[in-house]
Amino acid sequence: MAADETSVDALFRHFGPSYRWFITFNVMIGAIAMGLASSIVNVAVPAVMGAYGVGLDQAQWISIGFLGTMSVTMLLSSWLLEAFGQRVTYIGTLIVFIVGSLLSASAQSIDMMVVGRVLQGAASGVGQPLAMYAIYQVFPTDRRGMAMGLYGLGTVLAPTFGPVLGGLAIDTLSWRYLFLLPLPFCAPALLLSTILMPSKKISRPFPTFDWTGLILMFIATFSLLAGLSNGPRWGWGSNEILLLLLGGGGGGTVAFIFWELRASYPMLDLSLFRNRSFALTMLAGFVFGAGLFSSSYFIPVFVQTVQSYNATRAGMLLAPGGMVMILFFPLAGRITDSIPAHIPIATGLMIFSVSLFLISVVDVNTTFWALVGFTLITRVGLSLAIPSLSVAALRAVPPNKISRGASSSTFIRNLGGGFGIALLTAFFQHRSRHHGDALTATQTAANTTTAELIGEVRDLLGSAGFPSQDQTAGALSYLSSIIQAQANTLGFQDTFLAISVVAFLAAGPAWLIGHRPPQS
Repeated sequence: MAADETSVDALFRHFGPSYRWFITFNVMIGAIAMGLASSIVNVAVPAVMGAYGVGLDQAQWISIGFLGTMSVTMLLSSWLLEAFGQRVTYIGTLIVFIVGSLLSASAQSIDMMVVGRVLQGAASGVGQPLAMYAIYQVFPTDRRGMAMGLYGLGTVLAPTFGPVLGGLAIDTLSWRYLFLLPLPFCAPALLLSTILMPSKKISRPFPTFDWTGLILMFIATFSLLAGLSNGPRWGWGSNEILLLLLGGGGGGTVAFIFWELRASYPMLDLSLFRNRSFALTMLAGFVFGAGLFSSSYFIPVFVQTVQSYNATRAGMLLAPGGMVMILFFPLAGRITDSIPAHIPIATGLMIFSVSLFLISVVDVNTTFWALVGFTLITRVGLSLAIPSLSVAALRAVPPNKISRGASSSTFIRNLGGGFGIALLTAFFQHRSRHHGDALTATQTAANTTTAELIGEVRDLLGSAGFPSQDQTAGALSYLSSIIQAQANTLGFQDTFLAISVVAFLAAGPAWLIGHRPPQS
């Protein structure tokens, strides 16, 4: 095809009406690869902790490093499209993603793995809004809700089957193979993008880019994430944490907003937030991002650490929920085309809140199928709301700012995911420590239940031939492990309840998306 026949209109003339399905398939392959990278590591957190000898506060960086970088680089997407066009940008993101995957798979330290995850996140951050924009522009207005549902369907295929494949890889091979699983999807995506993606001549000179805004956003985001993740370990009142949270995080955020309001080509177009519907949609998207990513992160960690599931069983737990999303996403897209977006968004938040409230009572005795049922309800809420969030955000922006609206929408949602995991990990550690201290305080000489337990364990160890001093030490060690397990269980319950409460509170602002303020 000639160089001047690479616009969207020229591609439609060449391929016919089927072109919109060709391009949808192309970007969905890339979305599956990047979705695998996002979701597949959740079942690997305990394995990574054991491999590198780190705690949950450090292991969480394989998720929040990915999400934080993805959030920041989403704001690059609009500029890259203007400077290089869709084809070059998409091919470049796939190459960076492949490099990050190989680096993560071969990492010899947790720090090197985080670097690989950052590269994967950078590619995913550019690729997601690009895919949304590519699909949105080839479908007519009355079918865009359905189109977003199809795109959402592609994005949930990876979270559906990724944890299962990841669990099988961990239990039969090694956790390192997790990072190689997305690569088979990258090869056809690269090939098809050279044929199907519209291209343009590289802009000379390049469009103005807000490098200052990018640096300020990076400083603010990672200072806040680092402060939240290290607070339980370093102490919330330590100079280092205060410097990260107040100096880098708070100061960086204020400087970023001040700069973006005055930049000639802002990285994040804050003028979009003057639209009330867009601002409320972003708030709902932030909460949904926090709920989606944090629930997908904590549920596998809970069942592996408290209920002693292996990685495969933990992955199987999440798979039925993904299947529900596959069934509901096309339906949700049609609903979005038929009724105002605020209705499915608010309804989805309420369903999600109820489901997390149910999950907040789980313990070591909760059955596998009960957990599956609770997870299914969370996915019904998410699948109902996510297509509506995408369409509501793009409907609220002018036609010439659709690409910026897409990048801002996905940026806010994934930023919510990163901060959701960081905040809730800190909350979980605080609540677990609180419950552990409270339970330990009850273990006194006057506690007859404890005395009987220690006596029974000593008798068992004595019958096994252990000497007297080892019997006492073993009984106390067993008591300590029981206290820690119960404290962790209560910490997880509090964490799930916190997600439920936030989702419930966000339903109110979400409902206001469809209501115009009274005219003065």
